[in-house]
Amino acid sequence: MSIPTLEKVSEMNKRYENMKRVNTLRSEAPLAMIALLDELEDGTGGDYHGFTTWNIEGYQRLKGQLNSYRAQKISQFLGRTISKQKLLKYAKPKGYVYSLTNEDINNWLNDNRDPLLNYSTFNIQVMTQGRKSN
Repeated sequence: MSIPTLEKVSEMNKRYENMKRVNTLRSEAPLAMIALLDELEDGTGGDYHGFTTWNIEGYQRLKGQLNSYRAQKISQFLGRTISKQKLLKYAKPKGYVYSLTNEDINNWLNDNRDPLLNYSTFNIQVMTQGRKSN
């Protein structure tokens, strides 16, 4: 067995630090998306009234309307894939009655497409401190 050289150890440390940064960044973008989904589920309008500022209309109707399927569809619409396990928090008790259909939510997404995409992109940039997240 050979003993690693100082150069090898330094290279391994750099690789470790880089992977640590990459993994941190990978976790920040989904957290930003979950924060946006939470804001929709709560009907709060985003940080600092972000939904109003970004002209996202009718978001209050989505309060209490998310489930894991709908949350996944919204995140996919916004160009992100979030693990199903992280979206289980939106599950509702058996017998919960939704006031909106999946089609209603899809129509809302399409009506707010550009503002939602812009807000989502901004929100992810803030959460990742402007670092590339893809």
